[in-house]
Amino acid sequence: MSQQNHVHGTMSTTVDPHAGHTSSSMDHSGHDHSGHQMMMIMHAGLKEIIVFPGWKTNNLTDLLISCFALMIIAVSYEALKLFRDRITASRLIKNRKVEVEMQTSKIQSTNRQQTYKEKLLSIEHLIQTILHVIQFSISYFIMLAFMTYNYWLCLSILIGIGIGFFFFGVRRTKIDFLILFHK
Repeated sequence: MSQQNHVHGTMSTTVDPHAGHTSSSMDHSGHDHSGHQMMMIMHAGLKEIIVFPGWKTNNLTDLLISCFALMIIAVSYEALKLFRDRITASRLIKNRKVEVEMQTSKIQSTNRQQTYKEKLLSIEHLIQTILHVIQFSISYFIMLAFMTYNYWLCLSILIGIGIGFFFFGVRRTKIDFLILFHK
């Protein structure tokens, strides 16, 4: 093999999402990538598209604002988990207090357990369902932002999750304890 035909080039770290697609059924003429290709490795660039095409960073100021926004979103994710746990804990504690009062007063219980249908159609369950969907959406939003693989965006998400857990995690542990021993 001749050494003249062997080329030592640099390796590209970007991935063309349309490379290798030769099928005529894949028409991407309507897509505008504006020359931006997603980096599939960790990097420290300033120009990013974060989750939505309209959320772009073009300079350091944009990146810092985006980092702060992602940090706030991550903290709010942890706060939402605490809020959902508090709703559950307050219901369990309320139910437990009613049981204790009935036992101490030796009154015959006229309260019956809620049926599945009653629980399913309760306002509390509806609120918990809505909060669950919001929490799930936020978690996927955070995941997609993390998948920019930008060091600074990833670090801001991790810091936000850490700050959120620092402030709200202690309370969640207390609620977990209450739930465990009030069943």
